[in-house]
Amino acid sequence: MSREQMAARLHMGVEQLRALEEGDGEALPEPVFVVAQARRVAASLGLNIDADVAALRSGQTRSARPAPVPRREPAVVPPAAAAPGGVGLPPTALRAIAAAAALGLGSAALWGVVQNWGRQAQPQAPARTPTPATTRPPVAARPPELRLQASEPSWLEVRRSDDTVLFRGTFRGERRFPLTGELQVLAGRPDLVTVSVNGAAPTPLGTIESVRWSRFSQARPSAPAP
Repeated sequence: MSREQMAARLHMGVEQLRALEEGDGEALPEPVFVVAQARRVAASLGLNIDADVAALRSGQTRSARPAPVPRREPAVVPPAAAAPGGVGLPPTALRAIAAAAALGLGSAALWGVVQNWGRQAQPQAPARTPTPATTRPPVAARPPELRLQASEPSWLEVRRSDDTVLFRGTFRGERRFPLTGELQVLAGRPDLVTVSVNGAAPTPLGTIESVRWSRFSQARPSAPAP
């Protein structure tokens, strides 16, 4: 069976199959993908490669997961103190009421004395000072972003050009990443992952056999790595 026939049978790229046969580490993807591809080839040929897979996995380094960001509990604001109920009448108002009663005034006059004191006792609201108009600073434009979506689970890794890992693991759903520089994306099932830059229509990251790094930036929205 030729290499092209084997690649077509396993839905793999001819270049990937050649790199796997020759052990070309520079042309191969991450070790987790190499193990999956090697098992597919070995299963089709009836070979047992458990020892080779164990040796390959022993050389891998387990990356530490980023520490979870602690949640900030909202500050508890104590309720404001209740305002006092009514306003008491001072001795001067009481003496005025007693004098009105001694003169034989009716209840309407007595009630007028109480109302007049109530109006005098009410605090006057301070005059409001006009606030000078302030000019709001212009709203900064949102930086471009890279949006990835997957309706089914797929292994995914996203990193910057300086090899800083932003995400690594099983991916499903939607994630957004600021596209301030160059981002590199690698998926185990590129056909299950769609990519969108700056709100554009989502497109598949690649075909099922194109397991390779794809680079994204403002000047280059979509470009697979060689």
